[in-house]
Amino acid sequence: MFHSQVAGGRLVDLVRHQDCGVGQKCPWNLVLAVGMSPTERAAAAWIVADEIMNSRTGTDRLTYTLWRESAVAGTKLTGTDRALVHAYAFSVFGTPSAASGEGHGLPGYVGEWLWYLTTRDLPPVPGRSVAYLSAPGMEVRDSGGDGLIIHRVAQGGPELVFRLWEMKKYTGAAPSLTPTITGAWKQLSVHGARYLAQMSWGGKLLDADVAVFVSGLVGHWVQAHPASSGGVSVATNAANVPDRAFQLAHNHFTTHTHPGAMQGLVVAVDDLDEFAQAVRGYVWSAL
Repeated sequence: MFHSQVAGGRLVDLVRHQDCGVGQKCPWNLVLAVGMSPTERAAAAWIVADEIMNSRTGTDRLTYTLWRESAVAGTKLTGTDRALVHAYAFSVFGTPSAASGEGHGLPGYVGEWLWYLTTRDLPPVPGRSVAYLSAPGMEVRDSGGDGLIIHRVAQGGPELVFRLWEMKKYTGAAPSLTPTITGAWKQLSVHGARYLAQMSWGGKLLDADVAVFVSGLVGHWVQAHPASSGGVSVATNAANVPDRAFQLAHNHFTTHTHPGAMQGLVVAVDDLDEFAQAVRGYVWSAL
């Protein structure tokens, strides 16, 4: 059951990463979690499940510990212990005894976690450091922006910059990601300011200068300030990995035109739907 030791507990230790689209207005990164052995796939699914439950339980360390120890041991929780874990897991994963939580939204939610874990643990661009990175929300279909990262820039340009991310999943039969990518850029272009305005910052521990910076995110976005930029991430199957992507992104995200205004990401697993089921299986293993 406890497979994360294979990867040292980090998803990035199991994936391959490469820079693509060099010279495009929208360069992109490809993260491949494909061709894994059964043990490695199990490790990757466990890592994602563990990270999700760690985040969902927040400061409730007792409930996280109950879930994790039970999942590692392969035992089922009962009574109030089960009720505690179920309260945190249900809205995304449902329960093993019901069909709830089993809709098509789960692969997309897992895709957001693939974005978050690779973004968090892969080294940033030289000259930048992460000042803030948002974790995925608590619901399968949270309204608003899907992801936000704030970087400190060592030299040149604004000292703090941010990128608002829109995330999609694609597991269709057609091999092209283009319609999915195009729709995401259009969505970000039209609704980006509203997404930023909906973000809650109360209670978040931020450095003083970052706290001041986030108060101006919406203003930076609507003014297309060089400190603001957009990103689109697509989680997909290995069969849909493109040779080229994002080369026409600037035709659909027209509000921001400064260098570095756009960034793409494709995260691929062998079968995203199957991987999401495996993640849910680990969450359910304690219920």
